[in-house]
Amino acid sequence: MRALAVDPATQSSRIVDLPVPEAKPGQILVEVKVAGINEMDVEVRAGGWAAQVNRFRREGPVLTGFEFAGVARTSGTHIRAGQRVMGYSPVLNGPRVHAQFAAVPESGLLAISESLSDESAAALCVMGLTAVEVLERLCPLAPAQSCLVIGAAGGFGAYAVQLAASRGVNVTAVASAANESWVRAQGAHQFRPYEAGRAVSPGDAFDLLIDTPARLSFRAAAPFLSRSGMYVSSNPTSDLAGLARSRFSSRRAGFLMMLKTSPSRLARLVDLAGDGTLRAAIDSVFDIAEADKAFDRFATRGKQGRVLLRI
Repeated sequence: MRALAVDPATQSSRIVDLPVPEAKPGQILVEVKVAGINEMDVEVRAGGWAAQVNRFRREGPVLTGFEFAGVARTSGTHIRAGQRVMGYSPVLNGPRVHAQFAAVPESGLLAISESLSDESAAALCVMGLTAVEVLERLCPLAPAQSCLVIGAAGGFGAYAVQLAASRGVNVTAVASAANESWVRAQGAHQFRPYEAGRAVSPGDAFDLLIDTPARLSFRAAAPFLSRSGMYVSSNPTSDLAGLARSRFSSRRAGFLMMLKTSPSRLARLVDLAGDGTLRAAIDSVFDIAEADKAFDRFATRGKQGRVLLRI
């Protein structure tokens, strides 16, 4: 099979030929059709996540990719060979999926119908799941409550805007000025351009403040939250003190990190896509041979939604 190997020393990638992996007990061999690119993948190519990379290397040279859509080539307890599937390999210790085949845990797979394309399934998987976790479990909002989404043109940001707006929440979005029309089309009611210099303003009292670039901190965000509001960051390690401090405040702090999933959570995501609540936000799709262009596009400010690799 062909697979993607990244070289952190040169921050580049290459296509390699590898044996097709064998599925172990509890795993399904999946022929990967489309896979997503995420922040962790870009950081791995740049030399980050050293401990995890060492673990991945014991399995082979494929170091990136953990969400995908494809076709099951073996059967398990719930998945049958030949079924189209979408899935998520555990981010910190699962096999990487930027390869033509991957043996992944069946617990992270869901069979999907023809009504959901490979591109849409891969684009929705991790970021859609994260939006559902935040807005249905971590901080459910009622109609007329308010939400600020910083980084609203990114994958998670777009889905957070869509899901919050579908619940009647008053959504304020922050993104590059060039993306205003696109972000408003996701459901944002108010828009603030990054170029204005401030995501928050005096008088703000948001019930939920989502900070996908992790530019603020709980201390910085708290004055702009309602009395029981929540600040959610994409990088908890940058503000561990804030997470601890929030335990003693009526205002709360949380973070975004989907470590694993389940078929029931994936099924909820597919239901929301099926009824139109969530719509796949796809910026671009690259062939795996153009992976470096795809990684660079992911890192480009101003993209609109997800960057995908066609395997």
